[in-house]
Amino acid sequence: MHETTRTKPTMPAKSTQSTKRTGGARRTRSVGVLAAAAAVAALIPVTAVAAETAPAAPAGATGYSGSCPAAGRVSQGYHSGHDGVDIANTRGTPIYSAGPGTVIVSGTASGYGQWIRIRHDDGTVTEYGHMYERLVRVNDRVNAGTLIARMGSEGQSTGPHLHFEAHSSTSSTRGMDPVPYLRARGVGLPCTPGGGGTPGANFTTWGTSVRVRADARLNAAVVRTLSGPTAVYVDCQKRGDRVNAEGYSNDAWAHIPAFGGYISNIYIDHKDAWLPGVPAC
Repeated sequence: MHETTRTKPTMPAKSTQSTKRTGGARRTRSVGVLAAAAAVAALIPVTAVAAETAPAAPAGATGYSGSCPAAGRVSQGYHSGHDGVDIANTRGTPIYSAGPGTVIVSGTASGYGQWIRIRHDDGTVTEYGHMYERLVRVNDRVNAGTLIARMGSEGQSTGPHLHFEAHSSTSSTRGMDPVPYLRARGVGLPCTPGGGGTPGANFTTWGTSVRVRADARLNAAVVRTLSGPTAVYVDCQKRGDRVNAEGYSNDAWAHIPAFGGYISNIYIDHKDAWLPGVPAC
């Protein structure tokens, strides 16, 4: 077992358009204008449109499709004395960014030897420690799967491994369990970079101010609001409330694990009402 014992480093101070494909042709319309016009003409139920068009969420309030941070075996899991997971492999094994974001820390640290922190577009932070070589600098923009370092045994470590943590924000002092955090973004541990349990985005949403709901019901709680088109990983779909909007009517809903909820398939940029290749929930 590769143990990670370290002194925690000191943290640093820390126009609306919609597009939908129909048989290969793309139409562009204003969501607000179309919804208002349809409501006046009584073609679209006002309740259905209102349920799917809400004020935009604050910047950064979106999830992301994840990527495997490193190949290897999980040599130590998350527990009360260890706020991350250790992925053990040989020295020099590539380490990748778990998702898109900005590098906010890249340097040396007591206990870690060297470490990297990335603030992701959904506001969460991932942390990487014990590498022998860092390949990114502070303020670098990275994508899911960007090579950021190579595995080592720097600092307080008993062998080459990646210590990986996930934090709810830049101000959190203790990491959350990385396993469900990664699973919600389509990554299961252990994993293989570029495949083997690391599904990436398989669809893109369309439209603005689209609500993600806790269930496939128009009265279900809103868990997220998408401010614009977003690449997403849809793991399953199911039948729910029928939504009538943008000239379409559909009772199919897509489950997006990174957001922890569902959106009407009307707001998935695909010509088919029932998404091909996606199993039922």
